Amino acid sequence: MMPQQGQRRFWGAVLLLSWSVPLTCDPAVAAGAEPESSVQGDLQESGACASTVRIEVGFDGSCPHHPDGVKREGPTAFRLFPSWRASVGIDEEAVGRSTRLGFKVVHTGPRPLPVDLWIDWQYHDAPPKDRPSFSSVEEFMSYRDFVVVQGPEQDGWRTAMADVTDSVAHARLEVAPGETEVHWHPPYNYTQSERFVDSLRDHALVKVEKIGQSPEGRNLWLLRITDTSPRPKEPFLIRCRVHAYESASSYTMEGMVQWLLSGEPYAAAALRQYVFYVIPMANPDGVHNGLGSLIAPRGVNLSGVFYEPDPASLPLKQAIDRVRPTVAIDLHNWQNKHTYGLLGLDPEIRKRFVLYMPDQREFGKVWDIRDPRPLPEDPPERELLRHYCYRNFGTTAVTFEFPWFGRSPDDMRATGRKALWSLLRALDPPPPVLR
Repeated sequence: MMPQQGQRRFWGAVLLLSWSVPLTCDPAVAAGAEPESSVQGDLQESGACASTVRIEVGFDGSCPHHPDGVKREGPTAFRLFPSWRASVGIDEEAVGRSTRLGFKVVHTGPRPLPVDLWIDWQYHDAPPKDRPSFSSVEEFMSYRDFVVVQGPEQDGWRTAMADVTDSVAHARLEVAPGETEVHWHPPYNYTQSERFVDSLRDHALVKVEKIGQSPEGRNLWLLRITDTSPRPKEPFLIRCRVHAYESASSYTMEGMVQWLLSGEPYAAAALRQYVFYVIPMANPDGVHNGLGSLIAPRGVNLSGVFYEPDPASLPLKQAIDRVRPTVAIDLHNWQNKHTYGLLGLDPEIRKRFVLYMPDQREFGKVWDIRDPRPLPEDPPERELLRHYCYRNFGTTAVTFEFPWFGRSPDDMRATGRKALWSLLRALDPPPPVLR
């Protein structure tokens, strides 16, 4: 069973669960086997190949975010609980509902070691009102049967498949000396977002505006991107990282921004027609603190725009109301491995869009298309961004869901470029008579 959730916040803690393991140079001995000879036993006693392996959490974006979410089960074996929260959570922050995973395996020895990781998603421990909305534990775990791994001095992420028993995924990794990061999906944390925003400050076509702070004091930014033409332009909103675990939305956003600033002909034409407003990270607290969808274990879900916002969501609503977008994109990534989400786009525009961006079968992905439905006459307390903007501003809006499996961060940036280019083309159909 998972350690009992505490009631205090421990967001700054770093796990240093160190277990010194005298080892021979034989990895089998490292995993707990008896040495095969007295020579190996002598090596153990002398510490000639001694090593220490530990799990580190508590850094920007880690999940679990505190040592209580990790249990050592052997010299090089650990059980991790992605549902651990500093206080009892709701929704995707409840026990058995987590959509986040990220930690480091720190190995200080001289040679690679096999390390066993049991990732306990605790499906059956979810409270009845927060039960995961899946047909079975098998479906739930079909999205959680892998991790991505980045070893010391490596730039890319590799996928490691796991063996699943009930709601526990077991991954055995060959861990090199140094720090190896393990996540459910390639991470994109608050520090990366701040670095990306800083990289744009001196660009002639970008204005960086601080629109507020999160409840824990992190920055909320609005990027304004357009050319210097004085002609009237339409406002175009791109909102990103509402849900903390959805790191793909950050990479697709980066791809969109990089394409707009690339100088390519269609990008230059778009900057002549639109002023692009980008919210690069709507939920920095949830991102930093290793949460799934909310801003705190019992916090709000920012996917909806509140008509009577609380302090946490007020700066975002004020920015949306000020922009009054003609077009809006809401960027997400759901857990599904094999389908993209194309949600809420006007059917005529959507038909043209998929001509420019058809199913990306080379990545095993097809579109799940959900056309808009009539809105209720009276607005609710909160509405999805696309519904809020359509009701109040007549906005053409779309929600994109771009899942991770089988894709790299560069693939996601390319997907963002393709999606924005295709939407712009769909919004500007060719004339009926071609010359």
